[in-house]
Amino acid sequence: MLHTLAGIAWDPQLRGILATAVGVVVLMGSVHLLLATNLGNRLGFLLASAAFFGWLTIMGGVWWVYGTIGMIGQTPSWNVVEVLVDDTSVSGIDEVRALRTDQLPPADEINDMDPADLQEIRDDLEATTGGWRLLPEADRAFGEAKAAVDEYIAEHPVTTVGKGSDGSGGLDDATDYVTSYSFERGGKTRLPADPSRIDRILNKLRTTFLEPTHPTRYAVIQLQPVIPQQAEPGQAPPPPEPDPSEPLVSVVMKRDLGQVRLPGAALTIASGIVFALLCVQLHRRDQRVAEVRALEPTGG
Repeated sequence: MLHTLAGIAWDPQLRGILATAVGVVVLMGSVHLLLATNLGNRLGFLLASAAFFGWLTIMGGVWWVYGTIGMIGQTPSWNVVEVLVDDTSVSGIDEVRALRTDQLPPADEINDMDPADLQEIRDDLEATTGGWRLLPEADRAFGEAKAAVDEYIAEHPVTTVGKGSDGSGGLDDATDYVTSYSFERGGKTRLPADPSRIDRILNKLRTTFLEPTHPTRYAVIQLQPVIPQQAEPGQAPPPPEPDPSEPLVSVVMKRDLGQVRLPGAALTIASGIVFALLCVQLHRRDQRVAEVRALEPTGG
């Protein structure tokens, strides 16, 4: 017995299962016991079950509406669909083939531009490429897209390009390349650069009623391999330097909206169906009881 109790105390998973089971038996069992002793076993079970599934329906509806609490499904993420070397015109996606960077200033100058100059370049790019938007490193959407690229390169190295930061060859981690140009396209209408309250209200109404679906959203992160460098003993690693002799690697990604509200929706629908069936059963029982009572003789 002591060994059993010690095993339960050590294993957090087993301990959690037992705590949940005891809670269900004590809380739900006590309610069913009170109802069964006052109303009978069958009617008490029907009432307890209807109340339980009604509560699950309400809770699932709240999770479904908010989407950030309770049971949360798969969160939105970027999925890599293509890795192109040097030339985006060979892409299998029409929108990516229309992307051109010939008229853009050097990538290292874009992040240091004033907001007004950067917005002018972004407007020109969007007009000439049919909707592609420049994505500077200061943009919060860049961080998530860059993280997805780093994770993909770590799992699927590009062995045909680059010498690697340590001279081992290829691109297999984030130290083997630096980010050049970054772009995104599609998705719902976005707010202007400095939105007012009216802009936020109008954008919310537009994206809710005029854009009920989510247009396909793409992102392209272009990587420039770096020159292999050796760190001096006792010194900090040297900053990465892009290798102009190596071609750009364009990583094309497609936005996966995920299924954040799916668990809440499934719980609400399933619990609502069971709750409705139990309510129908209770209603049919009341009808039968009323019919039986109507057969009783009246008077003395």
